[in-house]
Amino acid sequence: MKILSNVLSIVILTLFCQLNLIAQEDSLHKQIWQSIGGQEKWDSLQYLAFSAKGNNISDQLANEERKFLFNRTTGACRFDGYTGTDQVTYLFNFKNPGGDKLFIGGNLSTDEAELKKSIKSQLFLDFNLLLLPTLIGQKNVQLKNQKESFSAGQKLTISNILSSTPIFGTRIAGLLYIDQNTGEIARYEYTDKGEKITYEVSNYKEIGDGIRLPSLFNCTTNEQRSCIFSSISSFVQVEQKKFTEL
Repeated sequence: MKILSNVLSIVILTLFCQLNLIAQEDSLHKQIWQSIGGQEKWDSLQYLAFSAKGNNISDQLANEERKFLFNRTTGACRFDGYTGTDQVTYLFNFKNPGGDKLFIGGNLSTDEAELKKSIKSQLFLDFNLLLLPTLIGQKNVQLKNQKESFSAGQKLTISNILSSTPIFGTRIAGLLYIDQNTGEIARYEYTDKGEKITYEVSNYKEIGDGIRLPSLFNCTTNEQRSCIFSSISSFVQVEQKKFTEL
């Protein structure tokens, strides 16, 4: 009987710990969602546009401000930027390949496979920063091993963020530092090809309908990886020719 009692105690303690961890994760999820306006508002967002500079992924793209407009439901996307001194517009679908159009200097191009690949990769890299607070809504993402820390007067919750499969082409495995007062992500750390990347995340902006997203990602470990989103906007409707015409 004593052995059975000890076994039951261990089982109950294990279940209690598991339930406590689930409750902590759920609480942190809610706090992060509240910091950007709520998951319901985010889920109803249809079109998003942003301008960004920095954290360039390829020499194919000039170090100038780039602009993306996309439809979250269909995956239709428009890119406006530069390759060298030539203006580039690329119309494509990041969910369903095919039927894309690339304009260089105002002329339709039927080549430039590497440039197209670079633009799509840049979009995904921008997504993984700009949309960082929303990635917790993905079914394959977990927040684990939470602990508290104090830094520069901030009370932070530190949590591992891990995706079991790639998101926007990259498997996520890093640390989030969340401000306990605001629920905002203050720091993001991960390793990319052996390089430790640390972002100080700040300057949350209202983008419409009460939704807020971070706009400044200052990389303290590699200045070239820093990225600023100078404008971020959400829309209910967009002229569909934006995705089909120059």
